[in-house]
Amino acid sequence: MHLDDILKLDIKLLVAFVTIMEEGSVSRAAERLRVTQPALSKSLQRLRDIFKDSLFTRQAYGLSPTARASELHDMIQPILSSLSDLMSPNTLDLKNLSRRFKLRVDEGDLENFIEPLLASLQYQAPGIKLSITSWGDSQLDEMVSGNVDLGIMRIDETPSNIRSKLIGYMEACIVLSEAHPLFHQDEVTVSELLSNKVVTHHLRSNRNTSFIKTEQKLKQRGYNIEPDMETDSLMVAMQAVKRGMALVTSRSIGDLFLQMTCEKMHFYPVKILPIPKEVVELDEYNCRHPIHIFWHERFNNDLAHRWLREQILYFMRESPWMHPPA
Repeated sequence: MHLDDILKLDIKLLVAFVTIMEEGSVSRAAERLRVTQPALSKSLQRLRDIFKDSLFTRQAYGLSPTARASELHDMIQPILSSLSDLMSPNTLDLKNLSRRFKLRVDEGDLENFIEPLLASLQYQAPGIKLSITSWGDSQLDEMVSGNVDLGIMRIDETPSNIRSKLIGYMEACIVLSEAHPLFHQDEVTVSELLSNKVVTHHLRSNRNTSFIKTEQKLKQRGYNIEPDMETDSLMVAMQAVKRGMALVTSRSIGDLFLQMTCEKMHFYPVKILPIPKEVVELDEYNCRHPIHIFWHERFNNDLAHRWLREQILYFMRESPWMHPPA
């Protein structure tokens, strides 16, 4: 059968044929399909013309299929079954799911969900594999190109084909060791902070970050807020703090820092201080900045992808460092 012949068929004709085969009667088949008998007889005639066979002969007990009809029935049944499967809702079998997801998440945000997520994967979806790295200079370009499945970042402006959802708000903090001149204070001013060396951890500058407006306001007031060191490495940040630098980072990393240094021998005492009041007053978010989860439009209805991002969203919102959306 050529393409022109295939185009003469439609699903309704195939359904009509199978129903007549099963009922052995045009009138009973019409009743079952909720169409009139003349309409179904017309469909049967079209089928006879297409397949160039009478398909059914009339017997005293009803219609009897020809050899060609029986042959067609065996071929058409799987087609209709496949179409039925095509229209059935997708199902997700987590236990047997084998797939690798690539995530871009900075360490401060990763701390909010990685422990419960790994536990969830172990018990619910042991076949899922993860590739987790920090954001590079390309930012969302990797997501647009399809090289990244999910991303978490402190920006809210994205291309039209990138979807996002607000997770919550994360505050920053200052980590000092006893080696820092301001260690014995309970709070510091911007001037005091910047008069000594500063290191930032995963607080890179980006024109889309929610802190950019505050940064510009501080510059207008004469503050040079360029850090002496920027790093994505927690080990580097630890050594910088040990040498007397003030670490500006997320509160989740601040608490992790305290925990790690308490367990590390021969490390100076460490404490956490709040962000200077001048910065909080200038900041539109009061230094609690929005964190979004991002994914490409192509993955929006992907069941496995949706399950993973909903897991991350739930665990992040449950973390002690995340302030929920209003």
